Amino acid sequence: MTLCPHQNLVLLPAQGRRVRCRHCHLTIDPEELGDSHCPECYEVQGVKRNDFERIEESQKTVTQYRCEDCGITIKKRIY
Repeated sequence: MTLCPHQNLVLLPAQGRRVRCRHCHLTIDPEELGDSHCPECYEVQGVKRNDFERIEESQKTVTQYRCEDCGITIKKRIY
């Protein structure tokens, strides 16, 4: 357990659309991926895989903060 009071928080940007590799389950932003292959499958196994599934956005809204002092991520769910 940390003794940090988490007083120096930074709001993290909301995650938009995401896709997941059907083989290694890496989750990535489609814009970051572009028209390319899964970087994790290529780096670990040397295989260029393009088999992704869309991840549906949930009904819940999650706001995330990061403490600049200790690095912990704090999630607040709004239902």
